[in-house]
Amino acid sequence: MTQSPTYLIAMKGHPATGKSALAYALARSLRWPLIDKDDIKDHTLDLPDGNVLAYSIMWQLVERQLGLGVSVIVDSPLSYPIGYTTACTLAEQYQARLLVVETYLDEEIWRARLEARPAGESTHKIRGWQTMQALLQIYNDCWRYAIQPEHHVRVDTTQPLYQIVHLLKARIVESACR
Repeated sequence: MTQSPTYLIAMKGHPATGKSALAYALARSLRWPLIDKDDIKDHTLDLPDGNVLAYSIMWQLVERQLGLGVSVIVDSPLSYPIGYTTACTLAEQYQARLLVVETYLDEEIWRARLEARPAGESTHKIRGWQTMQALLQIYNDCWRYAIQPEHHVRVDTTQPLYQIVHLLKARIVESACR
């Protein structure tokens, strides 16, 4: 009996671009575990280097799932090249197929989503267009790193979730046939 390939789906995108909603819908449809960096950061935020610790824990959990031969979806902005490098290393180490799903929106819609985020939702989630612009200045274009084309798919999250999930599942099936 041949074993189906293991996958590492790494979400990528700025806050309020639909990344988490898509990750959740994809995880439900595929019945794969979803590891969300924000779930971890909720508990590490007040610790020294809480964000760095949240990423470290996230990747450790991803590694555990891949080590068990379980496909996994990881939800984080993947803003820094080190995140992609880590995903590549883990995928190679565990012979998993990597797919980076990058979410994007028309700027006007993105701006409206950021402005509509509830103030009390989370202490660490970006809210408001000006706050996002300040963060992008700090990032200094670091999120614009090269991703191997076979690892990368960009999706416009103004499309219905079920359509995007269908597209991504087709991409996964396509890569399984290679």
